[in-house]
Amino acid sequence: MSKPAHLVLVGGGHAHALVLASFAAHPEPRLRISLVSPEPYATYSGMVPDVVAGAQALRAAQIDLPALARRSAAAFVAARVRHIDLARRALELNDGSHLAYDLLSCDVGAEPARTTPVDAGAPLIAVRPIASAVARLEAALGTPPPQSGRRIVVVGAGAAGTEIACALAVRLRHEPLASIVVCDAAGRPLAERGQRTQAQVERAFAELGIRFAGGAAVERVTRAGVELANADEIPADLIVWATGAGGATLFRDSGLPVDRNGCLLVGTDLCCQTHPEIFAAGDCATLTAWPDLPKAGVYAVRQAPVLAANLRAAVSGEPRRAFRPQARFLALLNTGDGRAILSYGSLAWRSGWALRLKRRIDRRFVAQLNP
Repeated sequence: MSKPAHLVLVGGGHAHALVLASFAAHPEPRLRISLVSPEPYATYSGMVPDVVAGAQALRAAQIDLPALARRSAAAFVAARVRHIDLARRALELNDGSHLAYDLLSCDVGAEPARTTPVDAGAPLIAVRPIASAVARLEAALGTPPPQSGRRIVVVGAGAAGTEIACALAVRLRHEPLASIVVCDAAGRPLAERGQRTQAQVERAFAELGIRFAGGAAVERVTRAGVELANADEIPADLIVWATGAGGATLFRDSGLPVDRNGCLLVGTDLCCQTHPEIFAAGDCATLTAWPDLPKAGVYAVRQAPVLAANLRAAVSGEPRRAFRPQARFLALLNTGDGRAILSYGSLAWRSGWALRLKRRIDRRFVAQLNP
């Protein structure tokens, strides 16, 4: 019997967690698997708003990666990848050691894609990577507020910015002087969704006391706040950057093909076209057939079974599957007040039932991946 090929999974994102669960349920004897991650726990993005709002403990929103690796007969390597040696098919880790691979898959999430100038000492927290963002937010919110009240600016009125702003408003409801402003270049929040969803978000903002400053991009982040393209300045003690997703510099620095934001380019089979032994999924990957596909967790989850099947196909010689994103998807946006906005196409409504549905889906996802 030939020696099993070494599959190295870099990153513990949603897609890789589900791939490991697939290998746990249906082992692949032709593969020896290693999972490389600098952190032992992966934070599930869908539950972050409840964590920020104080309605959920952080640990309950995390996946135990070493335990999941053990279930999948995979080795867990606590390290960060510094460089991919494409010629040697080896990873250089942050401790200077090397890890050889036959097949490589990357699901390392995204870094903030930000070209806006940021002054030194600006009180800025980017929501990506998620785990460090939650820790920094907790630290910032744990400090006593200024006498004039805590002033928070959230940059980006997409799903992440909207949920974080609402969660912060609920978290700070006992600070009567606290203020939250959401900034976005678009004229309305959730510009990528339908008008009914936008109206529901605007209603939630009004009820929670959140001000929306739309129609002007942020031109500079300073130590005192943000400067907008329309010359307005919004003071802030804390600035949360929740817009744009870029790839890790790892891909570009290693000589792999990337898009304009540094995300690894892959085909519909989730494979790098110049290096067929390398795969990628989730926010760190951009599909050449759909370069403008939003960086959303729902796509990472949908990519997981395709990725698992194609990693098996890489050693079995069977035909590979193609990932084709759905034209529209259900979104459940936690507004922090015991309700969520259910958004699908042109439909949208906000209710406690929608939040219960969201929490049930999120908790089931995390529970299936934890022992």
